[in-house]
Amino acid sequence: MVKMLSRKKVYALMGLLTVFLLQPVLPSDAYGHSLFIQSSRYHVHAGKVSPLFFCYGHHIPVDDGVRAEKLKSVRVYTPAGDIRKIKIRNETCLHSYMVDYDGPGTYVLAAETNPGFYTVYMDEKGRERHTIKPKSAIIDRSGEIKLSLYSKQYAKTYVTCEKSSSDFPGRIGQNLELVPVRDISGLKAGDDLELKVYFKGKPYTGPGTWNATYNGFSTRSEDYYYSKTAVSGDTIRIPIPRSGRWFVRYSVKVDAEGADREKYLQEKQTATLVFQIPGEVKNPGK
Repeated sequence: MVKMLSRKKVYALMGLLTVFLLQPVLPSDAYGHSLFIQSSRYHVHAGKVSPLFFCYGHHIPVDDGVRAEKLKSVRVYTPAGDIRKIKIRNETCLHSYMVDYDGPGTYVLAAETNPGFYTVYMDEKGRERHTIKPKSAIIDRSGEIKLSLYSKQYAKTYVTCEKSSSDFPGRIGQNLELVPVRDISGLKAGDDLELKVYFKGKPYTGPGTWNATYNGFSTRSEDYYYSKTAVSGDTIRIPIPRSGRWFVRYSVKVDAEGADREKYLQEKQTATLVFQIPGEVKNPGK
C-alpha cells in the first residue's frame, strides 16, 4: 500500500524543486576546468611502453573525463627530435594513450585544447547565468555581463628514458609555455623550480598568476599548496619542499580588441606543468 504524503510535505518538496530548477545550469566546461597531462612513470627503461593520461577539473590528480572535442592535439616529442601525433579517440574519458619509449633521453608529452567561450551574465529576472557561448549570443537577452572569456590551455610533462638528453628540451614552442631553466629530472626536495614564461614565442613581461600543489596535499577542490599568486615578468620561482608529483598552473589574461570584443572581453590562456620529485623508499620490506 502506498503511503500518501501530507499536504505540508508536498508543499515543502515543491519548494525544493522550484529552488533547484531556478539554479543556473553549469556545464562542466563552464567551471574553468584545468588540463594537466601526466605519465604513469617519470623514469622508464628503453623499450618500455607506458601510458599517459589527463587530469581535467578541480581535483588532483584525476577529476572529470575529457571530451574528445576539447582536445586539439596530443603529442610526444622524442629525444631524436621526432613529433608523434596521437590520434584522439572520439569519446569522453581520461584519454589515456600508450607511449613507446624506444630510446634513451628526455621525452616531452604535450597537449593543447581547442579554444572555448565562458560567459557569466545576469538575465532579465536578475538571476546569474553561466554559459559556454560567446557574449554576442546572449547580450540581447541579458542584463550585466559579469565575465566573458575566450580560453585556451597548454599542458606539458617530461619523462626520462634511461638518462636525460644532453640538451634538455625545455621549450617546445607552445603559445603559452612554462620552461624549466634546467633539467627538471634533477630536482630534489628542498630545491627551487625556476621557470621561464614564453608567450607567443617571446619571453613574457606582463602580469600573470600561478599556483601549485602536490598529489595528496588536499582532497578539496582547488585547495592548492601554493594559492594563486600574482606575478609579473618572465620568471617564476617555486620552492619544492617535498617529494611527490607536483602540478603547476599559470594563466594570463589579455583584453580583447576590435571586433573580438563583440564575442568576449578577455582572452585567457593557461599553461600547466606536471613533474615528479623522487622520494626515499619508506618500507624496504625487510
